[in-house]
Amino acid sequence: MAKRLPTWLTDSERRKLLKLKMSDRDRAIISVFLYAGLRCNELRMLDIGDVDADAMAIHVRFGKRSKDRFVPLHPEAGIAIETYLAGRSAGPVFISNRGQRISLRRLRSLVKELGRQAGLRKDLHPHVLRHAFAVSLLEAETDLETIRDLLGHASIQTTSIYLHCSLNRRRQAVNRL
Repeated sequence: MAKRLPTWLTDSERRKLLKLKMSDRDRAIISVFLYAGLRCNELRMLDIGDVDADAMAIHVRFGKRSKDRFVPLHPEAGIAIETYLAGRSAGPVFISNRGQRISLRRLRSLVKELGRQAGLRKDLHPHVLRHAFAVSLLEAETDLETIRDLLGHASIQTTSIYLHCSLNRRRQAVNRL
């Protein structure tokens, strides 16, 4: 039985999403999803001490199977986090309006809301943004081992699904000729 390809954002859909007017917190959340490829719970569990502004990297401590990893931050994500965290030195990175660690439910609904506001026709959820990160890396000719490490996959087989996504996009480009 063939595996279903994941859903991801195209470059133009990603730009639409990032052009939205949103709070500093929401921009930081979307930027980390899009430019670091974190899972929903990994993003939720980030503490300020996990963000290394000097190294422009984040320490992901709550990955699947408790695998720690360091993920470099794209400059846009780094700026978004720094702007959002201005004046804060401890505690969770992403907090709710009540000052508590943001919930998974709120993260999911936020991504969905922003997708609707951007006029995206896809059912947007955090994993779609993670897939967009992976496909973007592949299209930038990043090797699968590096993508696997950045995503925190245990097996290269898991990461290889993105080869099919990229091939599909290339096929579509050729068919438009």
